Parts: sequence; C-alpha cells; structure tokens
Amino acid sequence: MGLFLYSDRAIFGTEVSISNFPKLLRSHLFAFPNTPDIETLGGELIATDFPEVKVVEFVKEVCNWGGYAGISGRVLKRNPITMIAAALRKAAHYLSQHPDNFAAALAEVNALSSLGTPSFASKHLRFLRPDIYPVFDSLLQESLPYSFDASGYAAFARDCIQIASSLTAEKVVNPRERLDGRWFASDVEAAIYAQVVGLEQASS
Repeated sequence: MGLFLYSDRAIFGTEVSISNFPKLLRSHLFAFPNTPDIETLGGELIATDFPEVKVVEFVKEVCNWGGYAGISGRVLKRNPITMIAAALRKAAHYLSQHPDNFAAALAEVNALSSLGTPSFASKHLRFLRPDIYPVFDSLLQESLPYSFDASGYAAFARDCIQIASSLTAEKVVNPRERLDGRWFASDVEAAIYAQVVGLEQASS
C-alpha cells in the first residue's frame, strides 16, 4: 500500500492530519532540540569535503541524537575513519548527482560495519541532506507499510518528499521557519515519528 494524500490528511499505514504537521514537528524539536545544530554540522561536512576530525564528531552527534551513543563507538572502532569519510562522501555524491537514488546512497552507508540497516544509516543521510532524506528506523517501520531495507527506505523517502511538497504548496506553516516556508522530507518524517511514538502528549 502506498501513500494516499488528500487535502486534509495523509494516509500510509498511519493517518496524519495535515493541520497537525506543525504541532507534531514542534513536539519533535522539543524532544530533540539539537536537531538544527547537527543539520548545520552535516552541511559543513559536505562543504569541507569530509575532514576526518569532523566526521568523528558527526558520527558521535548523530548516534547520540538517535538515542544510542554507544553505536558511534562501535562504528568508529570497527571501521577506519578513512572508510567512514569515504562512505559519507560517496553518499553525498549520490545526494548531489542522483538525488532520487535513495537506495544507492543508503547502500554506501550500509556498507559500514554497525550501520548495516536503514535505521542509523538513514540518520546519517538525514543530517547530510535533510531536504530529501528522512530517518527510517524500526519504530516507524512497525507502523508504516514499507519494507525495512533499501527499497523500502527509498519508497518512504519519496513519499516524505511528496508530502513536504504539498505542505509547502499549501503554505502550511513550518515551525522550523525554513527559507520560503519550505518543508523538508526530514520535517515530514519528524512529524510522523512524533505521532507514532506519542511525542505530542509528552511535550504538552
């Protein structure tokens, strides 16, 4: 089952009211207040061609944001830093040259030891290009009709982009206050995540 997008709601395994997206996104930002800072770090990585010192910082920040700081230790221990930097650089290349090839970008990060599933691999992609890449973890997979692999992630990313485009076109206020009121795929995913795990109730 794919995405069913209507003027007042989006349905794809779970149903989210269009009017609730801003409130849900605010709840997510309340729960993860350092999200904008890590987005900035990801942008700096791309701009500076992934210097190894910054790559170490990025991996630690992303894994800590994801709630499992220990994963960064495993990633950094089991993979040479040159290999991590190269994988992120290759993924960024796909994001730049082939922004619709979500599976290929994910595969580059999946090749790293301890990042072999969509969960934390997608978190790294999300902070490199939050405009087109959402997170897809096991909690979302349990509630959404996408397979927990590269093809499922690609389908979810495309649907998040479609919803983001619709929210932007309809001028739904984005609490992130992005340029021109634009919604990112990661904003859509954050709102969905907030609903799935009940962040709205926790922040109210």
